Amino acid sequence: MASIKLILLLFLFNQSTAVLAAPKNNSDKTWSHDSRLVRVRYGMTLGTILRKNDVPRSQIQPLMEAFASVFNPRKIRAGEKLKIRFDSNGAVSSLAYQPDIDKIIKVFVDSLGIFIATLDTLPIIEERKLLVGSVETTLYEAVLKAGESPELIMAFSDIFQWDIDFFLDPRRGDSFGIYFEKQYVFDKNSGLPTFLRYGKILAAAYAQKDTTLIAFSFADNNGRLKYYDANGQSFQKTFLKSPLNYRRISSYFSRSRFHPILKRRRAHTGVDFAARTGTPVVSAADGIIIFKGWFGGYGNCIKVSHKNGSYVTLYGHLSRFAKKLYVGQKVAQNQLIGYVGKTGRATGPHLHYTMYYKGKAINPLKIQPLAGKPLGDKDRVKFTVAKNDLKQKLGLDADNNFDKVLQVKEICAR
Repeated sequence: MASIKLILLLFLFNQSTAVLAAPKNNSDKTWSHDSRLVRVRYGMTLGTILRKNDVPRSQIQPLMEAFASVFNPRKIRAGEKLKIRFDSNGAVSSLAYQPDIDKIIKVFVDSLGIFIATLDTLPIIEERKLLVGSVETTLYEAVLKAGESPELIMAFSDIFQWDIDFFLDPRRGDSFGIYFEKQYVFDKNSGLPTFLRYGKILAAAYAQKDTTLIAFSFADNNGRLKYYDANGQSFQKTFLKSPLNYRRISSYFSRSRFHPILKRRRAHTGVDFAARTGTPVVSAADGIIIFKGWFGGYGNCIKVSHKNGSYVTLYGHLSRFAKKLYVGQKVAQNQLIGYVGKTGRATGPHLHYTMYYKGKAINPLKIQPLAGKPLGDKDRVKFTVAKNDLKQKLGLDADNNFDKVLQVKEICAR
């Protein structure tokens, strides 16, 4: 009987020991016998993470100081992970954190028991790719269908933003080509590549039924990349085609329009771009702010003067202004100046955009903006050589279309 009791006591003791040694049931921790993978939660600091994961008190401060010598701990973001390794005595032997896809921070203990931190950069491989496709619905969907990301679409549309309104102009059957750089990092352990980011767009083309726009990259003396057509004319124009990304035009320029609030006909000397509240609004061209504030039915409004006052653009119904803007300030083309709203007389969120030429309102959708500065004579020989090579890389034929390339069934960057 005594032996049975002894066996029972030993069984209960072993069970209680197993319970005490069992890992805590926290969703942000993955445990093994000597390491923990900790997911950072919102509001967590490095010190909090170390304390909550049983790092000995004597190690917390020196570990944090070593970490801070190569990376600011305040930049650790929620959702990321830290891997903490322990030795057989429960002391930390190493900590690893990957702030970016191409960077790894490692903190380890040397032979003297001192924490040493290193910042390793993974090797980056850059490849040049050609993406050619045709538009079935939108350019956005065509590029995504080919396996690329919105960042490439934005960079492509930025090149042609002065000539093509990608919300209105594309038609089914249009084709496009992008010759671009794509960067990868290789994991040292697996040897597998992981996409890091896009590099430069070296050449781009957009072909419509009756015309093809081709942009060739060329670096100036300061190394800044700019885009030119086959004749060396700059693709950058004096005015943007639209000062924001919008869903639709809700009201066009008109000398007689029925006002939805005033219930009478009056001139609508601008264009209304329907967009969500908070959509960023940028300056359509380089200029100087000549008005910022409340302007009657336009609500929150900004006026910008361009080209020695010959042109003035007005941006109305803004929900708020960009920070640190003031009257008399110089603004650059594409610089953020405010956000879409419905202040003043407005039935819904939109941007009212008016352009004046010598004091008279004109239709901004019908202006033909002047091109930027063309290439100088000194650069034209180098540009011609580069242009011919890039056109071949784009896959364009003698008629400047992508018919031969598009005959390939699988359309993807290759």
